[in-house]
Amino acid sequence: MGEDAKVSCRNIRRDGNKHFELGEKDKTMTEDECTNGKTEVQGILKKYEDKVGEFADKKTKEILEQ
Repeated sequence: MGEDAKVSCRNIRRDGNKHFELGEKDKTMTEDECTNGKTEVQGILKKYEDKVGEFADKKTKEILEQ
């Protein structure tokens, strides 16, 4: 359950990074903007992966206590 959510988050990151790379290639953003965008997406991904991990751990604990 938790791993599927993490994979989904990573897929979203991959798609976001592709958009940044395309923007840089098409000259609609600078290299710095592309790099900063990717860094920001990575930070957001880490935040949500941590939340998913916490929820999964909590649910696992609930199930094991029953």
